Amino acid sequence: MKDKIKSLIRSFPVICGASAAALLFTVLTFILGPLWLAIVELIADIAVVVYLILNYDLMSIRKQKMITHISSNLEQYVKNISDGFPLPIIICSSDGKIEWFNDRFEEAMGPHSSGYGELSSVFENVGIDSILDASVNGVVIDCDERSFNVFSHRAKVGESEYIVMYLVDITKYRHIANDYFRCRPALAIMTIDNMSEIQQDHRESDCAAIRNGVEKNIETWLSKYPCLISKISDNSFYVVAEKQDIDDMISRKFDILDKIRNYTYDGKYVGVTLSVGVGTGADVAECEKNAKLSLDMALGRGGDQVVIKNKDKYDFFGGVSKSVDTGSKVKSRVVASALAELIQGCENVYVMGHRFPDFDAIGSAFGVVCIAKKLGKNAFLVTDKEKTMAKPLVERAETELPGVVVSTETAKLEFAKSKKNLLIIVDTHIKSFVESPDLLSMSKMTIVIDHHRKAVDYIDDAVIFFHDPSASSASELVTELIEYIPAVDETGSFVADALLSGIMLDTKNFILRVGVGTFEAAAKLKDFGADPIRVKKLFSNDIESYHERNRIVDSARKYKNCAIAVADVESKDIRLISAQAADELLTISGVDASFVIFTLGDAVCVSARSFGAVNVQVIMEYMNGGGHQTMAAVQVKNSTVAEVTERVMHCIDRYNSSLNKSEV
Repeated sequence: MKDKIKSLIRSFPVICGASAAALLFTVLTFILGPLWLAIVELIADIAVVVYLILNYDLMSIRKQKMITHISSNLEQYVKNISDGFPLPIIICSSDGKIEWFNDRFEEAMGPHSSGYGELSSVFENVGIDSILDASVNGVVIDCDERSFNVFSHRAKVGESEYIVMYLVDITKYRHIANDYFRCRPALAIMTIDNMSEIQQDHRESDCAAIRNGVEKNIETWLSKYPCLISKISDNSFYVVAEKQDIDDMISRKFDILDKIRNYTYDGKYVGVTLSVGVGTGADVAECEKNAKLSLDMALGRGGDQVVIKNKDKYDFFGGVSKSVDTGSKVKSRVVASALAELIQGCENVYVMGHRFPDFDAIGSAFGVVCIAKKLGKNAFLVTDKEKTMAKPLVERAETELPGVVVSTETAKLEFAKSKKNLLIIVDTHIKSFVESPDLLSMSKMTIVIDHHRKAVDYIDDAVIFFHDPSASSASELVTELIEYIPAVDETGSFVADALLSGIMLDTKNFILRVGVGTFEAAAKLKDFGADPIRVKKLFSNDIESYHERNRIVDSARKYKNCAIAVADVESKDIRLISAQAADELLTISGVDASFVIFTLGDAVCVSARSFGAVNVQVIMEYMNGGGHQTMAAVQVKNSTVAEVTERVMHCIDRYNSSLNKSEV
């Protein structure tokens, strides 16, 4: 009864209030009189109350009938509304169990929508969490040949929580987008390598015939694609194509490289190769810019390859041939003049090589120090004396050139004191490989002198980038520069020995990558006082290191045409010993490349060597390492020796399988 009264008051608040006021007046009339008026008022009050009660009961009956009617038809209402909704809908529980879906969803998903199982059976590889995280922008899922953008929101019913998902069919738009990206422009710049060398060995008419034959091969290869080709010089072409054409060339591993490399004239191989730089981007201007950068990268890596640049990513194909020594000294003469001018314009010269510097890095650095000192400037070699692999040279420098060798910390402190500093990087061009990346970031003027094949993370803001992958070593390049700087009339026997040690290390005592310029540099150093016997002694080991090297060699096992050894020894000179063991393994019959795996700190390192039949730089690049065709290395963190060994074998397989397909 109390609940009914409360409900009555909520339903008719104004009338109930007026009735209460009237009842109050009736009581006052009974007290003050006249009596007949009080009775009339009471009858009126009773009539109002009866009306309210009867009206309330009638409303309750109507409401109950309406509820009963709606409840009996609610399920049908929901079904009709949901089935009439233009988008597919699916409802699942918070744990991914499907609770309900409409007819549109069943039509869209086909056989994938049968049954009320788990959401994962419908949306493969897409979890409920990823769908909820992308509730605003939606998450794209693919089902057979159709694509949907899935939007979602949470819905609570009582104590239960459900996820409601709406699917928007975007298949048509995905096809349009794919067609758009496939038809995006791409630009390739193609350059015929080695034509200047071929001209030295052939008559002009023969050279013209060779060039025409190469061009015919290129035109035949490109005729398969709806592209535009334009000859911009005797040896270069512009090719405008679509992205889908470049993708097809990639799938064929740019087989044009093999055709040009194997080109014969008059029944003989002529040694011509092709370098290609491919650029993609948002517009043609960006494509051309990236194509030029790609071509520079291809030529900097020795030519005979295709380099593709898209945004900050490079892809490499080819690179099988060795770099050709042109014998030209024009570039060295120009660089020497510019180098001397820059040194004369500064106060201090700091020289550094790569991390864990070897004899070539240290030797070439001492050569640059000599140039700076001859030009009257303060010069310092920046290195960690405890981590260098050329300790005999560094120790000898303390007597021959006191105060020249400084630590990285000292160099940074002194570098900050002057604004007229010049930093010269030798034997590497990769930012992350230098002895001190901090010092490199501090430098406003940097020069690079290197002979390794160009890598992606190169120092791109150098004022001079003296890079020649055909040179045997950085020491050879520095020796060439010394010849063209008049102020350096002599270097002294120590610097001459240092430069010769670098050449001997990288050529394996004048066996590998030796050109005319290598012997000319060695002869010049002999004139400067270099002693081959004294230099040879720099590479000697103590008896303990000799035994440790032999143990590493004994542990080697042959894999395909390579030898792999694990250095299970403890030595402070493990890097040097491993490198020597890798060289020793190359003397085994049937071994074209050697890999020595060792632990250094928290990293597993690989030292790779070859005589040139196997490009170990490419194999190490597969593992994010680098180096040269016959000498390369890599450091791998967060891996075990066994895991790295497996990766090395996998990379050897990948390299061998790519040889006939021009893949790098």
